[in-house]
Amino acid sequence: MTAALVLIAIILIRTLVPLGILRWPFWAALACILADASDSILQDAFSAHSLDGVYHNVDKAFDIYYLAIEAFAVRRWAEPMVRNTAWALFALRMAAVAVFEVTDVRQVFFFGPNVFENFYLFIAGMRTIDPAHRVGSGRQLALIVAAVAAPKLLQEYVMHFREYQTWHFVKHNILFWPG
Repeated sequence: MTAALVLIAIILIRTLVPLGILRWPFWAALACILADASDSILQDAFSAHSLDGVYHNVDKAFDIYYLAIEAFAVRRWAEPMVRNTAWALFALRMAAVAVFEVTDVRQVFFFGPNVFENFYLFIAGMRTIDPAHRVGSGRQLALIVAAVAAPKLLQEYVMHFREYQTWHFVKHNILFWPG
């Protein structure tokens, strides 16, 4: 596959998959995570690095796109406390993106982690399993946020302090993929 075809595939995948969130909030959000990983995987698999030099900007734009669709989908959540928490977490991430764009300091993402995505997945997943699921209290909500924040903070550390792409970290340190 040529670099141009890989680029077209990446654009189509990253543009179309998030639209499914409006119909299947949980399953399409999971598909967005796979779509997010697909750009690195496709470029590596076909040795077609058409995004070299602009990868970070393109990836961040597509991330904002699908996260914004998830934030839009949150409007359907009945509980104001949960809905407002989701929007606050989304706003925190968007603020980190804005600060990064102005300062070009990658470490800002550790302090404005994408906890929104994990929180969204948890709530949407629970409601997929049990449509009547509700968060019972502020304390339960705080525990959920803490639980979903921990793995994201680790990922942000790997990506923005160690400056190691998550896929490459998994590929070399967990899957032991050669090269």
